[in-house]
Amino acid sequence: MPTEVICTIITGVAGIICAAMAAQSSKRDKRAKEEAERVNRRAEQRAKEGRLQLAMINANCQLTVGVAMALKRGRCNGEVETGLAAIEKTTKEYEQFLEGIAIDHIAR
Repeated sequence: MPTEVICTIITGVAGIICAAMAAQSSKRDKRAKEEAERVNRRAEQRAKEGRLQLAMINANCQLTVGVAMALKRGRCNGEVETGLAAIEKTTKEYEQFLEGIAIDHIAR
């Protein structure tokens, strides 16, 4: 075989190998990007859930203090109602958060 034919064959095979490697790299990059997006979405959900849990703990503390003050004084002075309102608000926000997660899960 002439040298030109051998060089042409080697060049063609090298081109095919490079194209296959590029395709595999592209697939790997796409999977990595999808995984990073999934991890970021989950981190955002955890952060929001953490903030909601802190708000719920704060509302629970408000209610506890209100009940304690009402027991100490022998009458309510608005603290219990404020605490209950905070509990209801945070519970509603948390339920909306959970519904949002469920909708996202169903949509996928």
